[in-house]
Amino acid sequence: MQGIQNIREEQFKVFHDKVYEEADGITRYFIIGYFFFGVFLSVFYSTWELGLVMGGVSIGLYYLVQTLSKGTFLSRLTVSFLFWNFPFQFILQLHGTYEMYFFYFVSLTVLLFYEDWRLLMPAIIYSIFTFLFLFYCKLYGTELKEYMNNIPDLNYKNALLHVAIITLYAGLCVLWSKLQRDQTKQAAITNLDMQGQLKLMDININFADNISQGDLKAKYGAEEPDKLGKALMDMRESLVEASDRESKERFVNVGLASIGDILRSNSDDLNKLCDMVIQELVKYMKVNQGGIFIITENDNGSDRHLELMACRAYERKKYLKKRVEIGEGLVGQSAIERKFIHLKEIPSNYVNISSGLGTSRPNSLLIVPLQSNDEMVGVIEMASFKDFEQNDIEFLEKVGESIASSIISAKTNQATVELLQQSREMTEQMQAQEEEMRQNMEEMQATQEEMARAQKELSAKEANFNALINNTTDSIITIDREYKIVIMNEVQKARYRGTQYEAMKEGSNALDMLGSVREEWKGYYDRAFAGEALNFTIKSSVQGENSWREYYINPIRDNHGGTVGASIFSRDITSRKRIEESAKTMSNVVGELLNTSSDMLMAIDSKYNLLVSNDKFKDESVEILGARAADGVNLLENLEGARQSAIKEQYDKALAGEEFDDELKVANGVLVNHYKPIINEDDEVIGVAIKTHFK
Repeated sequence: MQGIQNIREEQFKVFHDKVYEEADGITRYFIIGYFFFGVFLSVFYSTWELGLVMGGVSIGLYYLVQTLSKGTFLSRLTVSFLFWNFPFQFILQLHGTYEMYFFYFVSLTVLLFYEDWRLLMPAIIYSIFTFLFLFYCKLYGTELKEYMNNIPDLNYKNALLHVAIITLYAGLCVLWSKLQRDQTKQAAITNLDMQGQLKLMDININFADNISQGDLKAKYGAEEPDKLGKALMDMRESLVEASDRESKERFVNVGLASIGDILRSNSDDLNKLCDMVIQELVKYMKVNQGGIFIITENDNGSDRHLELMACRAYERKKYLKKRVEIGEGLVGQSAIERKFIHLKEIPSNYVNISSGLGTSRPNSLLIVPLQSNDEMVGVIEMASFKDFEQNDIEFLEKVGESIASSIISAKTNQATVELLQQSREMTEQMQAQEEEMRQNMEEMQATQEEMARAQKELSAKEANFNALINNTTDSIITIDREYKIVIMNEVQKARYRGTQYEAMKEGSNALDMLGSVREEWKGYYDRAFAGEALNFTIKSSVQGENSWREYYINPIRDNHGGTVGASIFSRDITSRKRIEESAKTMSNVVGELLNTSSDMLMAIDSKYNLLVSNDKFKDESVEILGARAADGVNLLENLEGARQSAIKEQYDKALAGEEFDDELKVANGVLVNHYKPIINEDDEVIGVAIKTHFK
């Protein structure tokens, strides 16, 4: 709700004025009723001078004030005064009849409809004054004695009691009036708040309609939006971002298609190809000037340099000749470094753009190398008065690969044409060249067949890859460095189905729905992006169960060793975890159970390694074996000679499947040993259990 602190007083005035208007209507009937009641009393008590004169003056005063200042605070104070003036008239008409004082309670009750404690004060003060006046007249007598015949006997004690009752009821009415006014104010707050909500609802509906009609630049019509308004504004921002992204992608795709048509149509003429390409680029990118440089060299491979093949300014062809050495200037530097150059501050003597209006220096310069399969063929240079955006750079880099490939093809075609022309002049060379060309064609066909096989193998590998990741029981996700999901296998999707993560899929941000664990997982991913391979086990409650999962997070690297993303493998190891916990518990139980025996107890495997033993055996093992035994230690390695042979003979006898007893003399006595083979479920002897005590 808006709350009283956010609502101006004039807004409350509308509600209070309505209360005053309704109360005025009620009090009007009481004023008229009081007048006619006074006339009625005059009939029985012959007090026409009071009923008509005093009552007439009162009702005349009422209509006079209503005419001159209707609806004002003064008019309401007059009503309060008259609400006791009429009862005072009745008291005088009935010669002081005590019952007329009940009109005091009626009048104050009716005045409560105004919900303003200040309007009670004239009637309260006037009534107390008249009561004290009548009390004085009763005690001391006055000229009005003939009007006081019916006043009961009063003393000071009674007078104080009456005044106290009048004051008490007046206080209750004041309190009730304040409560009523507060309730009206609260109702006003509720009403105004509802109006505000309805207004916001209309604003939200209009805002949503504008968005649905495609007006993503529509302004929100309120200064402080509610939760729905904020959600709509966030949705608008998301749609704007998606629209910008789609626009940029469309810009790149349409441009690539347009340039692709030119490349396919002019693959046999390098000069025309360069001219048409730079013409389309200048027009499509809306730049002011552009040029394309091609790496040229003589027949023996020397004198390698960049030559300006085509130039356009303001979409008009410029017939210029320009030679740039490799590594010279920005164009030569881009060619040798094979990296684009984007300048926002152009040297004063670098380039000027001329038009019919004069010559100006551009504000932005973009130079992109043309290369295909690591083969450098040229450079594109674009100049503009507006700054190049990242989307322009990405487009020019992508289209540069196609242009480079077409230039290579065009050069090849031109070379082929030149060879054909030379072949017409030299018949003998023609045969050799035809043979060479045939071989080249065969190689090209073989290359195409190889490419077809490679494509087929790639498709098969892709199918096998999809089958592999979707037929495993592990959950598999891969993300890029922007935390967007690239691959998610069906196991992972099934695991998320019906949970809060169900909306996650390829293209989603892997962090968006993680809630309180977002930063924890972001830390894991960032460590993988930094090149670290992670393996850890955590509790998982994705499906509402309390389970354990083992995670493997590894960096994904490109051919240059750079990290381009991360792979996340996970599997449910709850059963293994429970088995480990159960085995640990069982081990503790077995250990405690073994230690309850006064005998020395132990067990060995088929390699004579100690599997388990009680503390009694470990304490005595120094005397028996020459060193303190520990789990996993070979019991024969510290023994030598005949003693080792004797003990090994007993172990081998038990490992052969025989259960028996024997005695062994040691330094501090004779040991009585009981050997029992340990047999697995396949009836194979896998160890020996030995119980020993001193005789």
